[in-house]
Amino acid sequence: MTDKQQHSGSEEWDNLLSHLRQIREQVRQQGPLPDHEKQEVANAFHRGLELLENQVRDMEGGLRGSSGRW
Repeated sequence: MTDKQQHSGSEEWDNLLSHLRQIREQVRQQGPLPDHEKQEVANAFHRGLELLENQVRDMEGGLRGSSGRW
């Protein structure tokens, strides 16, 4: 189950990064985004931060020996 969760999280992360890269290229070619699109990009960025924070928490939680501590 952990592998499935990691794969799902990895896929979500890849999709999010791809989306943000597309937006970056659009801004580079066409200039600043319209206001209604800025909120969408801000939400995607914040979702990426949440994913990153969750991955860090998962790694910290998984760093235990068999006794439950190091």
